[in-house]
Amino acid sequence: MLKILKYGLIGWLVLSLVTAPFYWPYARMVWVFMPFVTAPKFDPPADVDDARRQDVDYLETLIRYDRAFDEAEKQAFVQTLDTLRAGLGDMSDAQFYLAMAKAVALADNGHTNLSYRPQYRTFETIGTRLYSFSDGLYVVEADPAHKALVGRRVAAIDGRPVDAVQEGLQVYRGGNRTWRTLYSTLIVEAPALLHAAGLAASPDAVTFDLEVSPGITEPVTLNGKALPKDAKVPGRSAWETLVPGGASAGHGPWAHVFSDQPDALPRYLSVPKQTLTYVLAGNGLYIRAIPGVGSKEKPIKTLYDGILAPYDDGSLDYLVVDFRLHDGGDYTRSMAFAKTAPKTVKKDGKVYIITGPNTFSAGIVTVAMLKYYAGDKAVIVGEPMGDREQFWAERGTDFQLPNSKYYVNYATGYHDWEKGCKGDQYCYTMNVKHEVPAGSLAPQVLLTQTFESYQQGEDVVMDWIAAQH
Repeated sequence: MLKILKYGLIGWLVLSLVTAPFYWPYARMVWVFMPFVTAPKFDPPADVDDARRQDVDYLETLIRYDRAFDEAEKQAFVQTLDTLRAGLGDMSDAQFYLAMAKAVALADNGHTNLSYRPQYRTFETIGTRLYSFSDGLYVVEADPAHKALVGRRVAAIDGRPVDAVQEGLQVYRGGNRTWRTLYSTLIVEAPALLHAAGLAASPDAVTFDLEVSPGITEPVTLNGKALPKDAKVPGRSAWETLVPGGASAGHGPWAHVFSDQPDALPRYLSVPKQTLTYVLAGNGLYIRAIPGVGSKEKPIKTLYDGILAPYDDGSLDYLVVDFRLHDGGDYTRSMAFAKTAPKTVKKDGKVYIITGPNTFSAGIVTVAMLKYYAGDKAVIVGEPMGDREQFWAERGTDFQLPNSKYYVNYATGYHDWEKGCKGDQYCYTMNVKHEVPAGSLAPQVLLTQTFESYQQGEDVVMDWIAAQH
């Protein structure tokens, strides 16, 4: 029996030594990049001020986990929280929320932010949904009482030019300017938040100067309205405003730009929760990139394999992969597609990669991989993405403030999809194994959508690609 135990132990040790090189990177990934966040330990707060002070104290522990903050930003973060503690008693809920958001945004990282969901779930919002096009901010959707406003351009907000308001809201979200501007509209739609930012006269309503005709505007005051207590409002991505019912889910039927002409919706926005692919004239193929993590029944890799199955290597003259609705997920599930898809295109063909403001996180990574493996075939077209080539992402357990219950997203792993980050202490484990130095991911052909072209159901990017073939 002792002999059996002895040889069993020796066998286990040998097996451990042999398999260690395989398992160690994954063990390190969990240990280094997926921390277990220590839960807050406070006595029940005595009052609102005490509750907020506890939230601020707990928020200060964020820099134990988030690596996007450099040393100067850490100091600014701590100093900001010290100043915040001194003025808690005079703050409204909206001011407190924005103060916390502003502190977290000091990391200047798209993945490091106070959750934006309270902006449309906790605070009252106006009966319209807005979106920034290349020619301005427009009302894209509205409740029945304001349906006449759909399609109108916002020239000013409480007497301030739209550009000035969007500039003033940059401080409440980390990341590049594209990403900050994209999500600033959520604050514009919440009067209390806009007032807390010092950009609106009232916490209950906001007045827009809406364009009636070129150069002619009229003021329209919109009151904030709370959600019904039983309302179920799903998570909201910025691009969902472009789709009827996407940004108004939980509010009942609203009027949208495409309410009366649903078939005119630009094709890339159709069936957004489903896979979209179709044949293009001139022996081409369109694929809308698949975000998220897929499902057990329909893994992303399986979906991509099914799309590419009919196409042999070199069988296409060109391929279009559209990342305009790809705002995150698990990039490892799209790696095989990024390597395989370019092979279906002839040597002298093109792989068009469409990007936009909503292209983020795993979407950016897949863009980088597709560009790299497509080589000289690759052409990035469209608008700048929602983050830089270098960013911090990945995380462990939830970080939630104890009393306000606001979630804070933090980031632990470094990414560099321009040059690669191998050798960096905190280069994310999967990047060390799979990263590619893709170079600049800026559009080689800059094509922006105006509201008018969107309203007409046009797709300026696909129109340009079609003109090439």
